[in-house]
Amino acid sequence: IHLCLDKGIKVGIRFTLTEDNYHDFPALLALMDDHDIDKFYLSHLNYGGRGNRNRKDDAHFDRTRTAMDLMFETCYDWLSAGKDREFVTGNNDADAVYFLHWVRRRFPEQAAHIQAKLAQWGGNSSGVNVANIDNLGNVHPDTFWWHYNLGNVKQRPFSEIWQDVSDPVMAGLKQSPRPLEGRCASCHYQAICNGNTRVRAMQMTGNVWAEDPGCYLTDTEISSAIV
Repeated sequence: IHLCLDKGIKVGIRFTLTEDNYHDFPALLALMDDHDIDKFYLSHLNYGGRGNRNRKDDAHFDRTRTAMDLMFETCYDWLSAGKDREFVTGNNDADAVYFLHWVRRRFPEQAAHIQAKLAQWGGNSSGVNVANIDNLGNVHPDTFWWHYNLGNVKQRPFSEIWQDVSDPVMAGLKQSPRPLEGRCASCHYQAICNGNTRVRAMQMTGNVWAEDPGCYLTDTEISSAIV
């Protein structure tokens, strides 16, 4: 870190939150502050590849919520102190909805603007604006979908593979709204989350469109009752 900073290279910390390491999160934020690190990336466990093998260690929802609250408050405190740093979360689009509720509590006058920006972002974009081509040329809806092959660019142009909605998964990913089931189907914030990553549901239930087992929001938080 010091060598990079001394040479003017931007430095970031990436941390995947699990039940085994959630207690390290405050110390990593302190490390970021002590060494004036530019960026923090909080990643949620996604059930693809090694993430699928380790899904039993995924952070419990109360741990996730505590970590998110700490990150929001820390980011705001640092910005208020003039410390220009970047915070990013990944692999759980429920973060955007949780953030919106935090804004509604702390800065209600900004909530409508933030909600519009989050809806403009559109949530999960696997199979739409995000693609993955692996080292063998196989095309996947995103990096975590290596278990699902859409075709190979050595046999067929990527443009044809990507636009082909004869594949049921690609048809559903590109559909708006997506054909979600369970809690995700009744969620008031589909325009913000877009059903989250579908990999967790697929790996846990075999159903791509089942409710996301990694959504840590309460039933009240995903309902239209909160305004």
